[in-house]
Amino acid sequence: MQDIRKPYTRSRSNNDLQSRVEQFESARYSRDAAEEDAVQIPVKRVRRDIQDMDMYPRRRKDDIPYEEEQYEDVDRPARRVPRTNYSKRRISLGTVITGIGVAGLIVGIAMYTFVFNSATITIVPKYKDINDLGRVFAFVKEQESGVGIPFVVETTSLSKSKTLTLSETRKVEAKATGKAIIYNNYDAAPQKLIKNTRFLSSTGKIYRINQSIEVPGKKGEVPGSIEVTLYADSNGSDYNSVATDFTIPGFKGTPREATFYAKSSSPLIGGNSGTMSLVALSDLNAAKDSLILELDKEIKTETQKIKKEGYTGMYTAVEVTYNDNQDEVLRGASGVYTITATGHLILADSSKLAEGIAKTLSDYKEEPARLAYGETLVFTRKQSDKIASTTTFSILVEGKPRVIWVSDVEGIKEMVKGKNRDEFKPLMKTINSIESAEINFSPLWLSSFPSETNKIVVTESLPKR
Repeated sequence: MQDIRKPYTRSRSNNDLQSRVEQFESARYSRDAAEEDAVQIPVKRVRRDIQDMDMYPRRRKDDIPYEEEQYEDVDRPARRVPRTNYSKRRISLGTVITGIGVAGLIVGIAMYTFVFNSATITIVPKYKDINDLGRVFAFVKEQESGVGIPFVVETTSLSKSKTLTLSETRKVEAKATGKAIIYNNYDAAPQKLIKNTRFLSSTGKIYRINQSIEVPGKKGEVPGSIEVTLYADSNGSDYNSVATDFTIPGFKGTPREATFYAKSSSPLIGGNSGTMSLVALSDLNAAKDSLILELDKEIKTETQKIKKEGYTGMYTAVEVTYNDNQDEVLRGASGVYTITATGHLILADSSKLAEGIAKTLSDYKEEPARLAYGETLVFTRKQSDKIASTTTFSILVEGKPRVIWVSDVEGIKEMVKGKNRDEFKPLMKTINSIESAEINFSPLWLSSFPSETNKIVVTESLPKR
């Protein structure tokens, strides 16, 4: 016969089941009459179908799913089985975009802080205004021995011409002249040629030099050379010639005969003999005066355009020299008067000039310096000192310059890189060339300098006078 307690065999143990059955039967006979008639039978609970459930149902205490049929004792609550989630929660597109945006913002802040970080240091350098400078300084040409401020010379030239009327007739006896280059292809030793040394042209005419010269020796395979002016041996137009070659008759029959020679670099002109129409001297002088007035103003304007990095131009000490063809015009070789103006400008080493002026200050200690308001400086040289030929000058310097102490920008960058913000001011106080300094960080929340010097910028701020 089948055991009627079989449905309870799913309990935790058979001993426990037996005890519960006995308690059930004992309780049954002790109830009052009304309760004795009631018959308790196992209740079958059916699991709800997931199709009939809400997508996200509210969990209730009696919402207990069962894997299969269960029977429970009325006196014993059913064992609760953990709730199983039958659906997966969907993540909305807005949530994804928000997450990506937050992540991008975090990455952007990190990049801005650690990749694009920078620092700008603005310094006010030490400076001193001089309002009454007036002192003579020594200047010495670069690469020359001597004590003084180094300088170089730059030149610029302008020419003007005027055609003159042949208003006079007079007898003229003139020799043809022209430029020629003499070559020494014999050896490395210089060769001296005395005044009136003869040169024979390819047409058989004799020309001479009117002063002693020295032809440089050859350098390797390059002949030594020098340019001279040749004069015809006699008056007359027969000596006028186009550019030609020359030999030196004095070397004939010696090893130098073939290795010393000359070539004219311009035609030989001006030779004349007899009566001819010429330019009047009064007309020539009038043309000279008018052209010089024009050239003097223009050449000084041109010298103002001469600039050289690291040098200060002494524009108020410019020297102007003039060259013309007066002799050619007067002897009838040309009817066009031409004059050339050459401006000679001294340019002083700017740093050395600044240091020289700074030495007039009591608190200067041989430190690098530069000048501001250099346009106020006036330079005056002795008129007897010719710029083209003089290597040392004593020049009066006047004006109202500002001497500015120069700071080592790269040294400042190396000093502060990687340092904390609080260390900045104590470090700046150790630099004698700085009056004050301030910093600006990018981004603003940085508390220390970048570790790379290329992310640090040093600028300068100076008050105006």
